[in-house]
Amino acid sequence: MFFRKFSLDRGGAAKTNSTPTTTPSPAESIRPSADASGTSSLTAVNGGLSGRSRPTPAHGLSLRTVDGRVDEVGLVLDTLGSILTAFSRHAFDLPDRSAEEISSELQRWQRHATLGVPVEEQAGGALGVRERDWDGISRTFTQHRREESRYVDTAVTELRDALWSVVETVHNAVKAEQTADRVTDTAVHRARSAMTRMQTGQIKQEVLGALSAIEEAFRVRQQQMQAQYQALAGRIENLGHQLEEAKKESTTDALTGLGNRKLFDAMAHRAVHMHALSRQPVVLVLVDLDKFKMVNDMYGHQAGDQTLVNVAKCLSKVFMRQTDVVCRYGGDEYAVVLNNTDLKVAQMLSHRLVEAIGEMPTPHQSMEFAVGASMGIAEYDGEENLEAWIARADRALYTAKQMAGDRIAVAGATLAVS
Repeated sequence: MFFRKFSLDRGGAAKTNSTPTTTPSPAESIRPSADASGTSSLTAVNGGLSGRSRPTPAHGLSLRTVDGRVDEVGLVLDTLGSILTAFSRHAFDLPDRSAEEISSELQRWQRHATLGVPVEEQAGGALGVRERDWDGISRTFTQHRREESRYVDTAVTELRDALWSVVETVHNAVKAEQTADRVTDTAVHRARSAMTRMQTGQIKQEVLGALSAIEEAFRVRQQQMQAQYQALAGRIENLGHQLEEAKKESTTDALTGLGNRKLFDAMAHRAVHMHALSRQPVVLVLVDLDKFKMVNDMYGHQAGDQTLVNVAKCLSKVFMRQTDVVCRYGGDEYAVVLNNTDLKVAQMLSHRLVEAIGEMPTPHQSMEFAVGASMGIAEYDGEENLEAWIARADRALYTAKQMAGDRIAVAGATLAVS
């Protein structure tokens, strides 16, 4: 337990007290009191045992009582203390601070939160609950969590880049080896033809035998290298899956559970690069909600947040393929990258989304209007860069927004609105 008998007057530590101290029994609990000078301290008070059942705290925290009632403040502080202790106990090195420094700082704030010990030791006596720097506690632990998140995100990104560099190097080596093998095969074939036309039997047999041995050696070497490449590819693929899972948290929108802008930027770049290799169609759909501002203004941001969550569910139901990239683009805008999808299919799915959004439940019982959606669609033309592709879809979206709502505009030689 973090609440123990704790004198708040450090200056009195030099004085001796002839009165013998007693240890509170398990039936006793701790609550604040004041000494003769008015300084607060924590003393043990016998609360007795209650005959009625009491809730059992989680994670092994013992339940304290005051006058037969649960000491809720103490229970909250105990739980908070356990959480803060876990932060300090499991700290790890960051680029500009060691784990020991981080742990020491977090422990000071943990003692400040649970026992009222000043963060700066020379600052005087301990503080009551209301006098503690709760804003400082929140600020310190929030900043520490952000630093950890940035560090993990950077480390995962650098590791991923290094792995893809290995993949590219191996790929280039395989291509070079294949080219060399084709040249060797040609030379062996020509030598075999030349030797076949010779009349000296023994020389012919020996040379042909040597050529056969060379061919067999090449085949064995190729088989061995292919097996090694396959094993390496399997390990890299497994590690890639692990890295993607580790990165998922940093690329997920906290409110809707969809991908965030960071994920969209990465996957849109990847879609452009994959199109250069596969030449398969890829379509971008930008979605902007109609009347969303009215929801926030008339029914509050809680209703607005619920609307965003409902729309996210509609998007997930319409764009269900594993290759579909669905993200919250920002505010009340969403972006969908449809790989291996032509313009006709993208239009059909967009109409389904308009219908699904029109049928979703209202976020407030007294709401008398429905939220709609306008959409801009653009198929990647294979020549433009990513910024130009997004700009075309955005212009189509702007055209759709100028209509009555629930409209879909398709970018092309001429904008088509449906």
